[in-house]
Amino acid sequence: MFVGRKQELSLIRERLADHAKAQMIVLYGRRRVGKSTLIREAVKGEARVLYFEGIEGESTQVQISQFLDDLAHQTGRVRLGAKTWREVFQGLGEIVATGRWVLVFDELPWLGAGRTAIVSQLKLYWDRWIHNPQVALFLCGSIASFMVRHVVHSKALHNRKTLEMCLSPLSPREAGCFISRRSHRERALLYMTLGGVPKYLEQVDARRSIEKNLNRLCFSANGFFLTEYETLFKEQFRSIRVYESIVASLAGSPASLSELGKRIGVSRGGGFGEQLQNLVKAQFVCEYKPVRIGNTTGARTRLYKLTDPFLLFYFRYIHDNRELIGRNQHGENLFRSIVGPSLNQYCGLAFERLGEASIDCILKLLELQLVDIKQMGTYFRQTRTPGSGLQIDWLVVRHDGVWNLLEFKYEGRPAGLEVMHQVQEKIRRLNPPVSITVEPVLVSAQGSTKALQDTGFFQRTITLADLMS
Repeated sequence: MFVGRKQELSLIRERLADHAKAQMIVLYGRRRVGKSTLIREAVKGEARVLYFEGIEGESTQVQISQFLDDLAHQTGRVRLGAKTWREVFQGLGEIVATGRWVLVFDELPWLGAGRTAIVSQLKLYWDRWIHNPQVALFLCGSIASFMVRHVVHSKALHNRKTLEMCLSPLSPREAGCFISRRSHRERALLYMTLGGVPKYLEQVDARRSIEKNLNRLCFSANGFFLTEYETLFKEQFRSIRVYESIVASLAGSPASLSELGKRIGVSRGGGFGEQLQNLVKAQFVCEYKPVRIGNTTGARTRLYKLTDPFLLFYFRYIHDNRELIGRNQHGENLFRSIVGPSLNQYCGLAFERLGEASIDCILKLLELQLVDIKQMGTYFRQTRTPGSGLQIDWLVVRHDGVWNLLEFKYEGRPAGLEVMHQVQEKIRRLNPPVSITVEPVLVSAQGSTKALQDTGFFQRTITLADLMS
């Protein structure tokens, strides 16, 4: 099932349609996010596509041997006797010298056995292949640190790439399309537990409730997600001890670099900063600066937040219960006993992530464009006086002297008058200049009560139906 990716498909197909020059398209992102599927969708209709995929953990010679097997199989030609990437690319160049060809190098970091020699050789031979303007080459990879450092920022490939794309997980609305016949609540719960990774969403049986799906996939002995975290991180990072400490800590709350180092007991040296950046590049963690208003001291401290919904759910409910879950051979409903008592509390935090991931949708509903906005994001102010601090879920500072204050609420019932009082107190503490108009916006899973609506306090109330439809 292919869902979403309209903009990405359009950009890739625009490049493929340009036969006036050879195309080098770089596509990277975390494992299971749908890179290969996107490429296959984009090249539908192409007559000659040569597809090569790296093998995890194998040597250069094994990679070359498999590449040559695939080349012979796909072209029907005699297998080349090449021993090095230089010889491989020389032989491949003779094949693609004329006519229309699309080449796909999938999992490039594995294909090169984690070494950069393959990139250097690619540069050399690409400069020869481009004499045929009908050649298109995809360089695709999941190990984000390798792809960013050695491909995206490669001096060898500088000015040779015609399109570069980091593929993100699907939006909450797109993720909900996998279970389009289920309720908005279930679609939201799907995103808040598994996120927008297509491979994860494909595991879900749309004929069953999300509770039954999660119990089968996460809380049963042979569930897909019981070992997914270890598999994912070993593939992505190999040594996972420090990475696990980072994500486990950030699953509790965001932190600055120095605070995070104190939490997990490591110094800023010794590769810690690089490991944190690898998590950012892989889109498990978000690096951000809170909105700054006026001269608030320290308000622009760079913070790190775990944004991946599956990891939030995993460290909250699965990680410490793996032994118990491993004993659940008969599908007992451990979801209800492990998750059920605190599900609403968890969803309160996860709904903020869903709201942030839906910010483009929210801005559209508010009839705002990026050109209207000075800055936006989380706002917080810490003080030494108890009870005088302030945190705003999302603040949009506009050029026209208006601030949109977004309040995210996930409760089992419509938001009532108490929410208005909470936001009024936030506005009082925010103390905006007299020249600023604050327009409160409520993003509520269950909407709002008639009593709250009648006050006219919120400029707009956005519901799950708005976000997930």
